[in-house]
Amino acid sequence: MTQKANYFKLGLFVIIASGLGATFLIIFGAGEFFKKELLTETCFNESVQGLTIGSEVKYKGIKIGSVKSITSASRVYQAKSDYVLVIISLEDSISLGQTGGSAKARIQNAIKDGLTVRLAFKGLTGAAYLETDYSVKDPDNTLDISWLPKNIYIPSQKSSMKQFGDTLNQILDNLAGINLKGLTQDIETLVKTLDQKINDFDMERISSLIASLLKELKDTNQKVNSAMGSARVKRFLDDAQASFSELRTIVETSKIPINKAINDFQEAAGSTKNITAGLETRLGPKINSLSSNLDQLMESLAATSGLLENMIWLNSDRIKLIIENLETTSENLKQMSKDIKKYPGRLLFEKPPEKINTKENE
Repeated sequence: MTQKANYFKLGLFVIIASGLGATFLIIFGAGEFFKKELLTETCFNESVQGLTIGSEVKYKGIKIGSVKSITSASRVYQAKSDYVLVIISLEDSISLGQTGGSAKARIQNAIKDGLTVRLAFKGLTGAAYLETDYSVKDPDNTLDISWLPKNIYIPSQKSSMKQFGDTLNQILDNLAGINLKGLTQDIETLVKTLDQKINDFDMERISSLIASLLKELKDTNQKVNSAMGSARVKRFLDDAQASFSELRTIVETSKIPINKAINDFQEAAGSTKNITAGLETRLGPKINSLSSNLDQLMESLAATSGLLENMIWLNSDRIKLIIENLETTSENLKQMSKDIKKYPGRLLFEKPPEKINTKENE
């Protein structure tokens, strides 16, 4: 009797545990079982090592689905192709930055705007996942398919590892195509030619020419230095400096009377303006004609002052020339007075009188 009761309890425990397990699965797994999904597919022309069923599918790092199946395109579509076909299950709530009433419409709009999928890796672990993002369409990086996809087809791009490998292979192919032997022979020929050309040069003659050139440059430099240090050049520079000083003195001296004349004209103009103002208050209507005449007079005075100023500035060189002529005349008169003191007879005779020989007269 006791043994039958134990079997009963054991069976009852199994039934209750199974019921609890089924209830747990229904409560916590019903969302997954009844969850809507959107199937899409893509193809890769490279190894998908590290990608497994259930691997994440991300958009800018956000999970939007998972890998549902990994197979070959030739097996599913009975077509001649070595592409790897990957079926992707996307969440029904994805947006991908698009608007639309359904996930299918948003996916199709995203594909039109350049949505692509590529293989990516998680660090150095070797685990792979699929990364989706927008990119510029590149015909050289797009796979052509000869069948009609059963699901929405998302174009794929080469992974970073694939691009790196292709670039490295291209570099190696270019290096392999270089004719190193021929390049080495060309370099050796060039070195020999240069050596022969150098030996053909007359180095002694070139050295002598360089030495003579340096000597000529040295002699020329000495001549220039001696010429610059000569008394004649110094005297010329002193004369030029003195001439500029005299010119500056003349200009500075002329400024004072010119400015005084301008001030006098301005004072006269001010006085005239005051007179016209007084006449205007006294004479009434007649002042208008008088003021116009005075304005014309002022313009004439201003023009006259400008002409005087320009005349003085324009004749500054002539004034300087007159002063130089006066200085020359003064020097000539001074020399003439010295000659007259020394030879008074030159006032009456062209030449000095001859000396009288007193011995012959005796």
